[in-house]
Amino acid sequence: MPEQITSANSREILTGAGILVLCGTVSLYFPIAGFICFFLMPLPVAFYRIKLGRNPSGIMAVAALVTIWVLGAGQPVDLWLMLCMMGLGFALGGALEKGFSVEKAIAYACGVVLTGAIAALVFIGSISEAGPLELVSDYVRANLEMTAAVYENMGVQDNRIRLLKESLDRVHYVIMMIMPALAVSGLIFSAWANLLLVRITLRARQIGQPDFGRLNRWKAPDVLVWAVIGCGLVVLVAGEPLSFVGINGLILLMLIYLFQGLAVVSFYFESRQVPVFLRMLIYAFFAIQQVFALLIVGVGFFDTWADFRRLSAENDGNAGSS
Repeated sequence: MPEQITSANSREILTGAGILVLCGTVSLYFPIAGFICFFLMPLPVAFYRIKLGRNPSGIMAVAALVTIWVLGAGQPVDLWLMLCMMGLGFALGGALEKGFSVEKAIAYACGVVLTGAIAALVFIGSISEAGPLELVSDYVRANLEMTAAVYENMGVQDNRIRLLKESLDRVHYVIMMIMPALAVSGLIFSAWANLLLVRITLRARQIGQPDFGRLNRWKAPDVLVWAVIGCGLVVLVAGEPLSFVGINGLILLMLIYLFQGLAVVSFYFESRQVPVFLRMLIYAFFAIQQVFALLIVGVGFFDTWADFRRLSAENDGNAGSS
């Protein structure tokens, strides 16, 4: 991997920094497109980490973050979140260079980012008037108020706007209680999506990428079923704050079974030779309609017993032939 800064890769560094600045700016000022751009920020960092090496890609990420700060990021938490996304891309690139499996790559990258993110948040809170939790709480409340203002400007009915404003305190309370699961789930989902996208980008640029095997045969460990049952019992039986521990656990487990459900769907798309365009259309429909996303979670969960892909028979056949 080239590590020295040359005129050739200087242009690549500027290009990557420009992409990151664009993604960061859009995420600050355009709610819907910004949400997508924010979660895709790890992609250019991971790609250039593999293409240029650790030092040039690190310079690229720092230059982009400083530029976003100079242009005027809304709050310290905004910069902190962008730093987390860039760090996720940097760690993903390192995991791919080391040849980790898909599970280890995601676990490694998310572990590194969570450790650094907590330390950075504590540091930001220590140098500001508010503490770390108060910073996050104020940030969540500000975004809820901004969402209400956006709906009001869109011409939503007054009674719905009034209901939304009256329930802001309750929504804020619930979000803060499940914030650990939301943060970790968002990080894992972003790592998973960017890991797949960076492999596609590397393949398109004819750069070597790791072979993760056929991901549509991926399956969560069977023991996680007991974790789901345990978290469900805690939610039903225990009161606060233990019930929120169970809810946070269920949210994380739902994400894992969402991945397994998507693997099942992808497996049948492949076996039925469904056209790529139709696959993308159906995936987009799942993303828009959360009810169907929950259905995919159910498919992934019950695949533990139903074995929709007949993986057990396939594994037994392979064992017998060996």
